[in-house]
Amino acid sequence: MIQTASLIVLSVLSTVFAFLFYIQKKKNIQILAQTIEFLMMQEAQQQQIKTDKDQFNEDFLKFISDSRDWAYTYIEDVQKSLNKFITDIEPEINYFKEYGDIGSMAPNYHSMKKITGAYEELKKLLPDDYGKINT
Repeated sequence: MIQTASLIVLSVLSTVFAFLFYIQKKKNIQILAQTIEFLMMQEAQQQQIKTDKDQFNEDFLKFISDSRDWAYTYIEDVQKSLNKFITDIEPEINYFKEYGDIGSMAPNYHSMKKITGAYEELKKLLPDDYGKINT
């Protein structure tokens, strides 16, 4: 009878230990799953941060590139306008240099009209508020 009682106690204890082992293993799997999920979320957040930073860098580089392109276009426009001014006005200036002091004469109407037109063309390159800003 002691053997039967020992066998029953041993069976009950084995069953209880097996059940506790099963519960503990299930909890360990849940903890492991939660840990993996947390690590995956953390990795996703880091990727999002990198993506945001990359987007900022791309936007900044685009701004720099656009600014550079605008500056080159502006420089080309200024150089073309200056070249046009020189080409249009140089004969008038040379004539004045050679004959202006001799005759002490004022520039004629045609010359002044040409100079004024070229001057106005150059003024278009300056911003509207140029010279009005206090520095």
